[in-house]
Amino acid sequence: MECSVPAVTIQDEKGDEETRLLSRDVTMEMSLRCRVTIFTVAFLNIFAQYMFFTVPLPFLANEIIKERGMSATVAGVCFAALCLALCLTLLSAPITSPYLTKRRAIVLNMLLILPSTPLYFVELSNNAFIAYTILSRALQGIAIGISDVRFLDMMTIAFSNKMSLVTSMYEISFSLCLMVGPVVGGFLYEQLGFGLPLNLCAVFVVIMSTLAVICTYFIPSSFEADDTTHPSLSDIFYFPIMLLGVTILVVVAIAATIVESYYSNFMWRLYRKTETSSGVAMTISGLFYTLATLLSGVVGSNQKNLKYLIFFGLMIMGSSALLMGVSGGPLRDLGAYWPAAMYSLLEVGSGLTQVAVLPLIVEHYNNRVAYPENIAASHMGGVYCSSFFFGSFLGPIIGGALLRFTTYQHCFEASGLLLLLEFILILVFFLRDRTLLSPWMKNGKSSDGQICN
Repeated sequence: MECSVPAVTIQDEKGDEETRLLSRDVTMEMSLRCRVTIFTVAFLNIFAQYMFFTVPLPFLANEIIKERGMSATVAGVCFAALCLALCLTLLSAPITSPYLTKRRAIVLNMLLILPSTPLYFVELSNNAFIAYTILSRALQGIAIGISDVRFLDMMTIAFSNKMSLVTSMYEISFSLCLMVGPVVGGFLYEQLGFGLPLNLCAVFVVIMSTLAVICTYFIPSSFEADDTTHPSLSDIFYFPIMLLGVTILVVVAIAATIVESYYSNFMWRLYRKTETSSGVAMTISGLFYTLATLLSGVVGSNQKNLKYLIFFGLMIMGSSALLMGVSGGPLRDLGAYWPAAMYSLLEVGSGLTQVAVLPLIVEHYNNRVAYPENIAASHMGGVYCSSFFFGSFLGPIIGGALLRFTTYQHCFEASGLLLLLEFILILVFFLRDRTLLSPWMKNGKSSDGQICN
């Protein structure tokens, strides 16, 4: 039986009254089957989509630099196209939400994915190949961005008042892509060439999206009302904690994608490792990323621990990136195992940090503007993902530009220094403004984020 959505009239800081939807007590109003369906739809969709991000990691840079003789900057632009399109699409989510229900978003996702890969089966000149790669990755980024926020909304509905767990589940879906995508992509590229791995990704997305469309018919129609209740974009940067979260994610993404984008080419140049071996190393790092997100989700359920997860995550990432750069110098005799181990450690720090940021900004935002948790999570999820992918857009370009003047080792060391500088700045920020250490206690709201009449 479908349940109506309760509402409450609240006053903003200017005294104006506004009626907003309240979060449902999903544990009371939704059956277990319905919640499992919502979670499965979101999880499978996110997993399938982000395969486009992870599958090309072992071979895209090598194809452009090694096989086609083009610069690292061009490779960086190709990597960055998906991230820029995804970032801009996610930022536009509050504008497009009234017109795109979850079901429509999934269908549009499929329509954008379909034309993004077929031409890879055709022999293309270098310029045509680069142009099509940039276009196809931009289409893939738009497709992912259109449905990503809607599915984060659905995951929040399925796990009410467990924002840390929701973030952990969201990151696990991405970490599974990090585990599966690179090794599959590297193997298929070596055996069957450039086009097949990406076309198989497209087929996988279409299959999963079709299942997702079918699953949406089992979700109560009242949930679609949430798609029209997003706050305005002007609310995002009203509070310092929002800018803090954005800064952390952008810096983490810049540093991580510099390493991820050029890791396979670094291993080939220094140790003559194939795309498959690089993919295996990335898969192992994805396993560590998964474990880190699980740990962060459990520890972060106590919100007082969120800031510590951010501190430790940034410190681990910075140290591992620095040591990866050193591996090309005095530690080169240790062989390829050292940079592979540091790569896994980098992903551990990334998992700890990312899972901690979203609950922090959602709880603070939700307590200050009194939106329901799933709506606040959906809107802040757009900020969260767009910030990360804006950094992912900048990372490969910055890395490609640095590689014109320096080595891979120095490029990785610069990433580590950037992360450690961010760690120091965040530490100073929290120490100077202690009120931001406990944003969940403001405005008389309870720690579970509920609004009381």
